[in-house]
Amino acid sequence: MDTSHLIESTAKNHLFQTLKQCHNHRVSIYYYVLNIGIFLLFVSITGLILYYCNKYKLSDVDKKRKMYKDQQYVLSKIRYFQEERKQNDNQMSNITQLPFT
Repeated sequence: MDTSHLIESTAKNHLFQTLKQCHNHRVSIYYYVLNIGIFLLFVSITGLILYYCNKYKLSDVDKKRKMYKDQQYVLSKIRYFQEERKQNDNQMSNITQLPFT
C-alpha cells in the first residue's frame, strides 16, 4: 500500500533544514545574550565592591586614631592584669605562696 503524503520529500527536507538552521541561530543568539549578561553582572558586582571599598576606606588621620585607640585598649588590659597580679601577690604568703585566711 502506498501512503499518500501531503508534501514532497524534498520540500519536507528543505523545511527540516530551514528549521534546524533557525534553531541553531536562535541558540547561538541565546548564548551571546547569556554570556554578555553574565559579563555585565560580573563587571557591575566588581565595580560595586571597588566603589564600596574606596568610599569607606579610612583616611590617614582615622587610621592613626584607630591605632592609638587599640594601643590604649591593650595598655589598659596590661595595667589591669598587672594590678590584679599585685593584689594577688599581696594576698598570698611570701614563703609558701598560699593565700591568707
